Amino acid sequence: MASITKPDPHTQIGEDKKRKYRITIKRDLCIGAASCSAIAPKTFGLDDKNIVLIKEGEWDKDDLILAAAQSCPVFAIIIEDMETGKQVFPEPTKN
Repeated sequence: MASITKPDPHTQIGEDKKRKYRITIKRDLCIGAASCSAIAPKTFGLDDKNIVLIKEGEWDKDDLILAAAQSCPVFAIIIEDMETGKQVFPEPTKN
């Protein structure tokens, strides 16, 4: 089962030990485009202010979660590999 935490009012983190990815949502970046919830509706939803949230319960398959994050026009969804801890999307900037 997925666990969801809110380390601050603008961030939501979800992880499920059975899944490949950890999801971090930067809610203050979300513009409510809803492409994420259209692609992965078991994982992502919108609250009453049309801001993305991670749903409780059984999530979509990993490939759909990644595709949903990639569809976000403002990169509000960050995907990390649970095993390595490395950020998968968006690709980290190189200095």
